Amino acid sequence: MNLFSEAVALLAFSQLMLLGIYFAVRYEGSLARLISLYSLCLGAYTLVSISFIAGNPVSFYVLFRLATMAPFVLWVIAYMLFVDGGRIHFSVWFAIAYFLVARGLGMGLSYFYPSILQPDINWLAIQVIPQLLMLCFSAHSIYLAINGYKNDLVEQRRQLRLVFIVCMGTLLVAIVGSDFIILFQRFTNSTWLTGLQFNTAPLVSLYIFFLATLFIITVFRLSNEAHTLIASEASHGKNSATLLEKNTTVKPELLERIRVLMEADRFYARTGLTISDLADALSMQEYRVRHLINQQLQYRNFNQFLNNYRIEDAARKLRDKENSISWIALEVGYASLSVFNKAFRERFDMTPTMYRNTPAHTKDLDKAD
Repeated sequence: MNLFSEAVALLAFSQLMLLGIYFAVRYEGSLARLISLYSLCLGAYTLVSISFIAGNPVSFYVLFRLATMAPFVLWVIAYMLFVDGGRIHFSVWFAIAYFLVARGLGMGLSYFYPSILQPDINWLAIQVIPQLLMLCFSAHSIYLAINGYKNDLVEQRRQLRLVFIVCMGTLLVAIVGSDFIILFQRFTNSTWLTGLQFNTAPLVSLYIFFLATLFIITVFRLSNEAHTLIASEASHGKNSATLLEKNTTVKPELLERIRVLMEADRFYARTGLTISDLADALSMQEYRVRHLINQQLQYRNFNQFLNNYRIEDAARKLRDKENSISWIALEVGYASLSVFNKAFRERFDMTPTMYRNTPAHTKDLDKAD
């Protein structure tokens, strides 16, 4: 690698370290620590392209193992930021553990015993499957950022979806995808593929440098907003806000209009209801409705807001055992029984059937009436 390419790699590394240290010192909580770790992982990727590090087997092995963790760290960041009240399934941790063992231990053994990769099944388990996992996690990070954009009520988070996760996720897809060129060498004799793999390194380092610099400038410029977003991560699972939680800075009649529309008119029971539909019914701009629900009622996304009404109504209807659970799900606005069951479990930590068969719950509802 030429001097210019190594200089760019070092510049990118310095910017990433600045970003990581800033988040580690400035903010508290697991999200800030993960962002620092992600910066370190990307920084390790830039360092392995430097000749004197690449020539040392030990330093290259350690740094490259750290670099390959970037897609998984980014995915956890995306999940914590964009999935309100979600729980990471154990299969995700199993996939990450498999990757660590297969690539960490497997590649380490293959360095001393190259013959271990000769059987196709071992090569598949150590090389191909872990590479596919990296690509899937990178792509899914982008999906998490895009998927909930329309229903997101947190303005700072809506901006971050497109600025940070999409950019960083695209970067990782490019890095991981280009690594497949090496794997293709097992099945092809095209030498130009290897050259393409190496020539992308300076461009990736340059992209990382400008991306990290842009993100640092954005964070410094929006310091208060960034602090609000990261600090709110610790409490993003809260979904107990109700229409009674009013703020005196907002006209009470605005909240009353929402209350009447949602409770008296059962507007929430419309299947496929969107925030645009609600804004049209209230004759208000969508951004004002979004801000009102988030800032005054403390909901982080529109589905969370709807589920509060729908699940409460469904819980009342479950007292009547003549109505099937699928009918109740449709009656309160769910187009899918599986979505209804998932939302119900998140609220009451049990299925609708279990809830219906628990006498204590029906008694509580009778008292509430």
